[in-house]
Amino acid sequence: MRNSIIAILLYLCLGACNGQDNNHLEANHQANTFPENSNNPKDADNGIIYCSPDNGNTWKNISAGLPKQISIGLGGLAASEGLLGVATKEYGIYFYNFHDSAWVNVPTDNDIIESNIGALAFFKNTLYVGTQHKGVFCSKDNGKTWSTQNRELNNLTIRRFIELEHTLYVCTNDGFYALNEHSGSWQLEYGNNALQVNGATYFKGVFYIGTNKGIYKKQKDNKWVNILPDHSVHNVSSDEEEMYAMTYNELLLSSKDGEHWQSIQDGLPENLYTFNVLNQNNTVFAGQWDGIYSKTTLNNAWKLSSNGLPKKFAATNLKSLNGVLVITTSGRN
Repeated sequence: MRNSIIAILLYLCLGACNGQDNNHLEANHQANTFPENSNNPKDADNGIIYCSPDNGNTWKNISAGLPKQISIGLGGLAASEGLLGVATKEYGIYFYNFHDSAWVNVPTDNDIIESNIGALAFFKNTLYVGTQHKGVFCSKDNGKTWSTQNRELNNLTIRRFIELEHTLYVCTNDGFYALNEHSGSWQLEYGNNALQVNGATYFKGVFYIGTNKGIYKKQKDNKWVNILPDHSVHNVSSDEEEMYAMTYNELLLSSKDGEHWQSIQDGLPENLYTFNVLNQNNTVFAGQWDGIYSKTTLNNAWKLSSNGLPKKFAATNLKSLNGVLVITTSGRN
């Protein structure tokens, strides 16, 4: 039953962004589409969330239904299992309604909102929210009821959730934790009181975490070693062939398990760091302070791919949902 529901949601998601007709699924609804690009530049300036169904060539504002004054944390966009959601610091969680092309508020306890929401994840029929002050909250009924899930967490400042190899992980201000689904507790993978974990990835069969002290690699003996000790890394990601380290002054790339690194900052803004890196359809996208940049395997030069985005759009979150790119900025007033 669950697989059937997810399949329908995925179909609706793709139909929404690509303009397919979904009448045979929902007889009482018209074809679901994201809003068409407007000829009025002011419409783009008002957006906080955009999607691209054509691999970054154009972007569409999909902010309808969100309050005008909101902010979204660096881990506040979730896209998985056919679901799209954002965590706003002021009003809690929103899901995207693909039928109406608008966002719908999910009931979020005031205690969660007052704890400064920064991260969001969908994982196995459960909604997870990470906060700056009170750790992790979860809901198994789409926000009707909430409970804390902080067992074995030594630090309650949550930076982001990451699903790797069918396990949910959380990055905190003192370490990298894995969720034990049976006990509901968190297991410390690596960390200490001075280690701020900002991101993680699974590259060529090995776990890596990006921290304020560099990038740590998990070895076969389960010990962690720092392979980039002289850099503060605020995020790390990878595709099948390359790993990306987002430091605070340049974007680095490694093709050999982190043994050797090279800068790929050339073509990106100087002295501005990259928020996220994602590879889709052999195109690498980098979310920067002034928009989205892209490059292909055939052309290594970065180019600005912000057609339809406001000027100076800081692309702080970047996800892919079944071939559709989704980005957010940190806030709007």
